Amino acid sequence: TATVEQSSGISQVGDAVGQLDQVTQQNAALVEESAAAAESLRIQAARLTELVGVFKNDASAAAQTLAKPSAPVAAARAQPAVPPASRRKAAASAPSAPAAPRVAAPAGADDWTSF
Repeated sequence: TATVEQSSGISQVGDAVGQLDQVTQQNAALVEESAAAAESLRIQAARLTELVGVFKNDASAAAQTLAKPSAPVAAARAQPAVPPASRRKAAASAPSAPAAPRVAAPAGADDWTSF
């Protein structure tokens, strides 16, 4: 009877070692998959950082721009607001500049068959 119990115990230890080996192999496969996924995420994050970097502004330059507008912006702000209809009337009533004299093109200048 002692021999049977010893044999049964050794068999159970063998089964447990087999299960441990199987679980260890599964864990190793999961570690490899996780490492590959982490590397892929690292590459994607670097690419995303590169793409988003186009939209980043220097904070001090942005603050200066907001604090002190450029000359064209300041000039536009200084001008009184004129309704669009008034602008059209003013443009229509303003005298137009004389047309520039036309200069005759040299002979053969209208030939566009070759570039």
